[in-house]
Amino acid sequence: MSLGPFRLEPVFLPKVWAAPRIAGPLGPVLEAPERTGEVWLASHRHHVTKVIGGPWNSEADGLGLDEVARRWSADLLGSAPGGTGGGFPLLIKILSVGDWLSVQVHPDDEAARRLENEPWGKSEAWLILGAGKDAEIVMGLKPGTDLKAVQEAVAQGRMPGVLARVAAHENDVFHLPAGLVHATGPGLTIFEIQQASDVTFRFYDWDRPGDDGNPRELHVDKALKVMRVDGPGRPAQPQKLASGPNRISLLVDDPHFALIKAKLAEPYQPFWARPALRLLFILEGSGNISWNHKEAEIKPGHCWCLPQSLEGVEVRPSSDLYLLESVALSA
Repeated sequence: MSLGPFRLEPVFLPKVWAAPRIAGPLGPVLEAPERTGEVWLASHRHHVTKVIGGPWNSEADGLGLDEVARRWSADLLGSAPGGTGGGFPLLIKILSVGDWLSVQVHPDDEAARRLENEPWGKSEAWLILGAGKDAEIVMGLKPGTDLKAVQEAVAQGRMPGVLARVAAHENDVFHLPAGLVHATGPGLTIFEIQQASDVTFRFYDWDRPGDDGNPRELHVDKALKVMRVDGPGRPAQPQKLASGPNRISLLVDDPHFALIKAKLAEPYQPFWARPALRLLFILEGSGNISWNHKEAEIKPGHCWCLPQSLEGVEVRPSSDLYLLESVALSA
């Protein structure tokens, strides 16, 4: 079987910091349980997303993305990073935030291998889908803060005092490369794209208990080893790729991935730059995805995977269609 486009079933995760429900128009279409903090849209490990049946992939129906990546590695991954044996290279999520997430930092690829025996580090990016009044994030350190100041703040229990807080508004995009100290605050709904790693080193967790009533584990020594002395951060500036009936913008161009936002009024072939593994997440509108003389309906909340080997895939809107295109790039 040649692997065609396929849809993934989301996984819903409760979190101690979650909002009561997912705000905005995505809430009803995702049908997430209350207190869902993370919706994993595409993942091959930890919380594996499964293939939902469609017109092209009867043999893959119901399989986890990990098994699909194993059976159809050449079709799915091609020359993407996972094609060398690491597995599916991207993890994408929706975050629904009711309280501060822990202050954390992620290792780069080299540090992840050295400290955790993991194939990848974790660079990520956030698109703010919804923001309450005065919503903000932590993005880096206050000006003039060096490594010694961070060490002293941790030792003296005043970590919040060295953190740079940055206002967050709907449609803001934040690029968070590995090593950048960060956290997201309450009142935010976020689309997150990242390398397929869940390695997180917590600096600080706001002195709150975890799900079991005890403080969650911190990883201060490792966090200090991998952190960048950098900040404050600021929103990224999108780059227009196309205008006219279809408006296409490059939101983030990281060495490991790209994130594209598209507003479609006409058919669209999602092959920016070059063939690559892609994930399409539908934000608003409706239409069809077509390939090999067959088509399937697409709706808000759907996450579709387009294997690297595909040619001739087309998205056909039936009304104004907004989607996010996540692209796996070689490191």
